[in-house]
Amino acid sequence: MTPITSDACAQEVSFKSRGEILPATFYDISSVGVVLCPPHPLYEGNRNDTRIVRVARELTSHNISALCIEYGSYGQGVKEVENVLDAVSWMRKKVCSLGLLGYSFGAVVASNAAARTEVKGFVAMSILKKVNGLEANLDFDCPKLFVHGKRDDVALYSEFEYIYAKAKGRKEKLVLYTGHFYMENHPATMDSASKRIREFFEEVVFK
Repeated sequence: MTPITSDACAQEVSFKSRGEILPATFYDISSVGVVLCPPHPLYEGNRNDTRIVRVARELTSHNISALCIEYGSYGQGVKEVENVLDAVSWMRKKVCSLGLLGYSFGAVVASNAAARTEVKGFVAMSILKKVNGLEANLDFDCPKLFVHGKRDDVALYSEFEYIYAKAKGRKEKLVLYTGHFYMENHPATMDSASKRIREFFEEVVFK
């Protein structure tokens, strides 16, 4: 994992969630922003995940603030949904227009949070069908972008096709010839993913 300490606009902040004080990294750059949810915390998923950081830096380089969050004590996905909702509430005090992104476990968690609050756009990177007993929820209507690897052996591409078909509302996908961790042709693969994610959020959060 790569710490994010060199960015001039990055601030170490914290927010309250279900009796815990959770750390986050806030790229404070403008009045529009995105909350980014990391992968599984039991597998070293945290706000310094290299894929999350790469997307955050791409967003901030184009005048979109970013909040990379940590989860609290492990709650099998269910408690993490509440962590994301509390992060969204914190971020709403800083920006006037908000998007939400999750990667892997974080995409399942963020999808359930997006179904319970209003966001301008939602991005799912390598979304799983479910984690523990928590299923991905894509029944909300805001615009959605799915980024997935054709060679993903964790969130299988065949399952992704089913998830994508069931998703409601305006949706689009970027399918890359990579696995779950975006390591094939790295960093070009993550450059492609980050650029498309940034373009999507530019389309929706500045409206």
